Parts: sequence; structure tokens; C-alpha cells
Amino acid sequence: MLYRVNPAEFLTISAAVVPEREALVSGDGAIRRTYEEMASRVNRLANALQARGVGPGSRVAVMATNSPASVETYYACAKLGACYVPLNYRAKQEELAYMLDASEAGIVFIEERYRPLLDALSGAREVVSLDAKPLAGASIEDLIAYADDNEPFIDVDEQEPTALLFTSGTTALPKGVELTFLNLSLYALNTMSPADPEAPLEKTLVSVGIYHIAGLTAILSSIWGGRTLVTLPQFEPDAWLAAVQRERVTHAFVVPTMLKRLMETPSFASTDISSLRLLTYGAAPMPFEVVRRAIDVFSCDLMNAYGQTESTSALTYLGPDDHRLGGSLAENERRLQRLRSVGRAMDDIDLAILDDAGRTQPSGAEGEICVRSARVMKEYLKQGEATAAAIVDGWLHTGDRGHLDEDGYLFITGRVKDLIIRGGENISPGEIEAVIESHNAVEEAAVIGAPDAEWGEVVKAVVVPASGAAADDALRAELQALCRSRLSSFKAPAYIAFVDALPRNPMGKVLKTDLRRDHGGPDNE
Repeated sequence: MLYRVNPAEFLTISAAVVPEREALVSGDGAIRRTYEEMASRVNRLANALQARGVGPGSRVAVMATNSPASVETYYACAKLGACYVPLNYRAKQEELAYMLDASEAGIVFIEERYRPLLDALSGAREVVSLDAKPLAGASIEDLIAYADDNEPFIDVDEQEPTALLFTSGTTALPKGVELTFLNLSLYALNTMSPADPEAPLEKTLVSVGIYHIAGLTAILSSIWGGRTLVTLPQFEPDAWLAAVQRERVTHAFVVPTMLKRLMETPSFASTDISSLRLLTYGAAPMPFEVVRRAIDVFSCDLMNAYGQTESTSALTYLGPDDHRLGGSLAENERRLQRLRSVGRAMDDIDLAILDDAGRTQPSGAEGEICVRSARVMKEYLKQGEATAAAIVDGWLHTGDRGHLDEDGYLFITGRVKDLIIRGGENISPGEIEAVIESHNAVEEAAVIGAPDAEWGEVVKAVVVPASGAAADDALRAELQALCRSRLSSFKAPAYIAFVDALPRNPMGKVLKTDLRRDHGGPDNE
């Protein structure tokens, strides 16, 4: 049976409710489209694609920075029951070739600056320019100009994919995560109220790439909520601040490295960002000192969201109330402790900590973070074994380790694959990193295992000293002593290496594979 659960209806509904409200604004403010205009353009683009054979089961790829046209392309695909495949514009040629071949995309929308990378690849596919009139082929404006804006009506199966996102790989090529029409619809419906012409105007700034789950879900929830979506091509601190000030942005999402860079930007103090009501952060662990500073310098509410591409974004959230310090000494200490967590499960998420045998662990006991929800992905594209390993008896195994406190707050202690086994004792890097980062001479730290003839592995910390701190044996000894005073003695680092910065992927996650490659020896190097 076919069902009519389709995120494309979000646009149809909002265009009927708030037709004159601005739906899309480019990061520089040059492009501005109302909901009525956006709906017409999306219908025209959908009809043009349908004339090219695009329909249920088709794959349409996009390789571009964020723009109104990129958003319109998603909604046109959804109207036709086709699958939208946003590609990371930072992808290398080998990765791009793999993603295009695996997705079997017949049409690629592309910004012209990335065309040489695409032209170097073999394969028959139609190429459409998103931002210029190309020397050969069509542009998106050509497609829209010569099509009618009648609403296409296509039955879609809610269990089929509406988006295919490739997760960033560190040791292998990325996996393609298939997210269904139901997955993405449920995310928006569970996180946002529908458009209301009587409600105060809200504006969302998206600076995370749409190829990332946080960027994709932003373009869904914003349109469903009748917000104005401001699309920053990519994150740059001054451009982000300027967009918030000019457009009076009320909501935004950042990853930890973005938040840190914003607060360090010279123009931060002189930019009017008073319109912000909620700043959400996530996608990578947030250093405690960064969020602690953010509480002091941002006047808006803060929220932490933890999730994965495979779970259609957020699984848990640490809400604004948890970021408000004050009250009694005991209450303040409790809130400070919970700032190190990622909050509690969302209403549509079943969350459990499971041991290696699949048994549920009690509060305080560590294990793998696993979830059940209707938002869990359909599968990894063409990777049956990987899918079966990730989803067992209905539980998505996140690959993250952690524990729940007595009130259901989730604390992440590391990745399953990052687990250090010293003489049979399991050691999670996260708790050691938190202790080291509590030292005022440390900006951030990452913990890995180093080979040891006697113990198999021992703990090694890779530390970025705070500005002005001396990276010497005295600091090394202080950090080792600090760990011994707060943790079991076997968890104290045997080695500590000092570096200028930790290697990260574009979303801010520390690349521990790179750390093990470059600093994994049994020494202080």
C-alpha cells in the first residue's frame, strides 16, 4: 500500500497559510522568496524533472553550498517521490566517484566551481547548473522558466527513501544512509509546530551543509513551521554574525568548533545578535569550558542536541533550563554536572544502555548507547551486513558508549571502537578527557590507547594547552596527578603529548584515527 506522508506537503501547507511571508533568503540577502513564490518555483522544477523521467525511486544528486536553489531542489524531488542526494562539496575525487556510482544518480545539480571535479569522472549523467548559465547544458533557472507550476500529485511510499546522506568516513569510504519520507516527516512533526500566521515571525539560519543531517532537518522543520530560512553558503564567523544582525535571525544551529570561533571573532562583541532566541549546538562533543563561556556571553537560550544521521538527527536534548545557572549551591553544582551530559531522550525515542550481550544496564553503568524509534534509517545503501550489524532486534547501535544518571540524563564517554583495554580493564576515553579539560592550563584533550608489552594498551592523552600555558614536563606531571586523584589509577595517562590543535572533520568531530596514526606511539610525542 502507498501512503501520503511526504515532507513536500510541508511547503504546500505553509504556502497556503502564510503565502506572503518570506520563505527563503540567501546568506547575503540578495535572493528573497515568499512561500507563494517558493511553492511555484518548486512545482515548476518538479514538472521539469518529471519531464526528464524523474519519479519514485529516482536519485537526484546536488553538489553545492547552501542556497535557496538547493532547498528548492529537495522539495521538487520530494514532490516526485524521488530521492535527494546532497554531496559534500569538500569530497575528494575518489569519494565523489564512489558516492555517484553507489547512488546511481541520473541528474546532478552543481555549482559551477565544482564542475571540473565532476567532469573528470566517467559516467553518463545530466548536469544542471545551480548558479550560472553554463556553456553547455541547462541551468536550474532554465528548467523553472520553461515549466508550468501545476501541482504534481505523486503517490509515495513512506518507507522509501526521500534522502540519501553519506556519512563521513575516517578509515573507509562513507556509508550511504537511506532516510525515508516517514523518517524526515516525523522529525519535523515532533520538533516544530505548523505555520501560524498569528505567531511572531521566526527566522532560522542554516550554516551547516545540507549534506549533513543537521542541515537537512533544518530545511524541513523551518518550512513546516512557516519560518524564514536564511541559507548561509557555508560557515564563516563574520558572515554568520552579519546574517544574524541583518536578518534578525531567531534560531540557529552550530557545531562546537563554530561556537568557539564565533566567540573568538573580533567582531563578536560589536555585532547585534540580540534577535537570537535559541542557539542549538551538537554534532560533536562540546568542551565543557566552551559551553560554560557561551552561557556567559550569549543572552539567548542554549540547547544541546545529540543524534546521528542514522537516527534522523536528535535523539536527546539538554534544554535551556539545564543551561541556566544560579540558585542554591547544590542546585548549581547539579546543573554544572549536567552540562557535561547531552540531556534526556526525546519523546519519540526509546533509549537504553546495553552491554555486549544486549542486556540493559542500570543507571550509572556504562555500555553502548542504543535506540528504538520510527525515525531510525531504512538501511545503509547496498551494505546489508553493515545494516544488520547496526540494527539488531529493532535497536540501532549508535557505536557510542555512555551511561544514564538516575534522572535519565545521558553522558557520552566515547566510541565503542575507541575503547582502551588495559590488562582486561575497559577504559572509556571520555571520562579521562573531561578530567584533563578541567585543568585551567588545558584547552582540549583527546585520549587514545598506546601499545604496551605488559598491559596490551595504556592510556595516552593528546593535549592542546590553553593560550599562554607552558607545554612542559611540569604540566604533564600535574595532569597525571589530577587524573590519579579523580579516577582509578590505571586510567591515568602513561603518556601525554602536547599539540597545537586536534585533527577534526568538517563537523568538528575529533579524528581519532588520525591521532592514533600520528601520535599513537608509547611516548610523549
